Amino acid sequence: MKKKVTSASGFFRLRFLIVLFASLTGLFLLALGELVTANSFSDLAFQGSNGLTQKRGSSPTIELEQVVSGLTQPTTVTNAGDGSGRIFIVQETGEILILINGSVLPTPFLDISDLVSQDPERGLLGLAFHPDYAENGFFYVDYTDHVDGKTVVARYQVSAGDPNVADPDSAQIVLTQDQPGGDHNGGQLAFGPDGNLYISIGDGGCCGDPFQTGQDLETWLGKILRVDINSDDFPGDPNRNYAVPPDNPFVGGPGLDEIWAYGLRNPWRCSFDRTTGDFFIADVGQDTWEEVNFQPASSTGGENYGWSVLEGAHCYNNNPLCDDFLNGDSTLPILEYQHFPECSVTGGYRYRGQSYPDLVGIYFYADFCTGRIWGATQQVNGAWESQELLVAGFLISTFGEDETGELYVVEYNDDQSVLYRIVGTQGPTPTPTSSPTSTPSAIPTATPTPSSTPTATPSPTATATVTPTSTPRPTPTPRGAPIPRVRPTPHPRPSP
Repeated sequence: MKKKVTSASGFFRLRFLIVLFASLTGLFLLALGELVTANSFSDLAFQGSNGLTQKRGSSPTIELEQVVSGLTQPTTVTNAGDGSGRIFIVQETGEILILINGSVLPTPFLDISDLVSQDPERGLLGLAFHPDYAENGFFYVDYTDHVDGKTVVARYQVSAGDPNVADPDSAQIVLTQDQPGGDHNGGQLAFGPDGNLYISIGDGGCCGDPFQTGQDLETWLGKILRVDINSDDFPGDPNRNYAVPPDNPFVGGPGLDEIWAYGLRNPWRCSFDRTTGDFFIADVGQDTWEEVNFQPASSTGGENYGWSVLEGAHCYNNNPLCDDFLNGDSTLPILEYQHFPECSVTGGYRYRGQSYPDLVGIYFYADFCTGRIWGATQQVNGAWESQELLVAGFLISTFGEDETGELYVVEYNDDQSVLYRIVGTQGPTPTPTSSPTSTPSAIPTATPTPSSTPTATPSPTATATVTPTSTPRPTPTPRGAPIPRVRPTPHPRPSP
């Protein structure tokens, strides 16, 4: 079993070298005496260098409080929803750990490291607990198989004798998906408010959607799947143990029945708002744009998020369908930002905890390479606005949420990774607005010219703290107000 990793690997290896550039730019800015600041929800907006509408003024500030260190490449942090207060930490190497009262139990909850491949963007990537876990003990994992690298979604069950140890022999395959390129595996598992299991799968290739899967409705690659794990439509198939919800958007027509949404490159961390049921999908970009997509709780599915005709809300590779996609034939992201030194979005959660009222309604997300953490809120007119809350100074692989709605963030640092709790400080309380009943589709904006001012990336510390100053540095927030529209008719895959 692999226990020690000597270099950044797994899901993030392909982008790791960019961190060197980010570190150098951070040193440059620190030499100039620039302080990391939090920015605001005030009414003064301006255009930021990374392509998002940004805000100035006072705002909620956050700190990172260390919870536990010595972890190995965490990819998911979640809870069982069973009233136990336990936090479950998924390690890319194949183990699931339990954190209780600030300490990690010595025996893993589950260890399937002998089943898991990690090269190059592979590993144990996702974990979700059945909504009735307290009664049935079922939970679900998403990993890449060590034999051929395929994606495996499997169900396990807690052991009969110990609630802190799962039964490794209880595995039942839910579904599998071949991975032709070895990367862009997605790996998110999440139960929606409807009780169905949502599964993110990337496009299966390295660069530019080489297998043209993003717009192809005859493959699961580049999609969000939605399945009912309480029934079985395939009793004769040991590798398909689920049912297709009859209201999935492509049932009875062109496209595979399991598909819920499509046009995604590598959806890395998706989450449901525990209060509204809205669905946030962060999608890692190609060369230029990182994005966060939004699906309101009222959605009936079928959204096309544009890849590989679009990257973010911008034409990709001069695709001839681009104008149509920008003008109603796709659902545009609510948030996007440009590369350099940023490189790879890590999706998070909308804060619904009780400890910090000034954070309620804020959607947290980050950039993996620079450690910049942003918070976004939806305004009365439906537009999303975002501000930088903190530059953590380390690689951020995932966020987490506990049973009470408090949020966590992970420093990804091989076998010295650290879990932090996000702690709010005094500040004005933003007024979150309810989501519109139709899918917002943001108005495209021209690609801005990148600023020559690099982003600060301070050295990591056990507790990172935002230090407000009287002259805050610009921080990102999204584009203009979205306009409601009718869900588009799915397009077939474009010609190469």
